[in-house]
Amino acid sequence: MPEQLTEKQQRALKFIQLEIRDKGRPPTLREIGGEIGVSSTNGVRYVLDALVRKGFLERSPMLSRGIELTERSMIHAGAPGTRDIPILGRIAAGIPITATENLEGRVTVDRSIAPTDDTFALRVRGESMIEAGIHEGDVIFARPQRTADTGDIVVAMIGDEATVKYYRLMGNRILLEPANSRFKPIVVESGTPGFQILGKVVGLMRKF
Repeated sequence: MPEQLTEKQQRALKFIQLEIRDKGRPPTLREIGGEIGVSSTNGVRYVLDALVRKGFLERSPMLSRGIELTERSMIHAGAPGTRDIPILGRIAAGIPITATENLEGRVTVDRSIAPTDDTFALRVRGESMIEAGIHEGDVIFARPQRTADTGDIVVAMIGDEATVKYYRLMGNRILLEPANSRFKPIVVESGTPGFQILGKVVGLMRKF
């Protein structure tokens, strides 16, 4: 954690995260005080003000429950029930998919979207999968695997380019099928150099 937190600050932040996750609302000052062993509301305010200064919280002082988690608190404070997932940019042949050379950034998401620790993300470019509800700019989440079943949506690598398509096995050939009638399938012959399945798509995130 780049910004050092005291034990009380860490306990307060974890309690706030759990209350928001489990109850859909932040706790009151008195509830926080009871959790961290601080009897006065002024003492609790001091702890929360420190978390605000360090970028982990935002507060509305006039509201009893006027506490919000910041993006920094989700990434750096170990928010319960979340994973920090690498977003891949251009994938280079011969380099492990989550190597630094391939990374565009990282995103923190709920574990229901990223079911395993090795889940990776890829920002979608193009419109070849719009009829499957996958649009340009979306971030898809994939579970690494080298095989797939017909009908799976996969991340496949052809040369040094990654593509998201439906996977279909047809005899000795693999068909990477788009979900857009304006695009043609990609036919991959058995033994094609530079081709591999990187993972199966298991989730999607979109900003409106």
